[in-house]
Amino acid sequence: MKKLTNAQLFAAPKRAGKTKARLERAKLVTVAARERAAETAHQCAVRPSTSRPPTVLQRRRLVGRFSGKF
Repeated sequence: MKKLTNAQLFAAPKRAGKTKARLERAKLVTVAARERAAETAHQCAVRPSTSRPPTVLQRRRLVGRFSGKF
């Protein structure tokens, strides 16, 4: 069995520093994502909503409805 020194037993783990760095990076990523989301929301609010053309299924339903077929 390997004997551990006092420093090895009671020193702060190396992971603690890595954890802090990882949390800081995560915070930066979160802030950047929030900024992008706010910018996208602002662009969508400013741009007038354009209606998309109907899908194939919607067109078939509309044709059936207007031709009198059920």
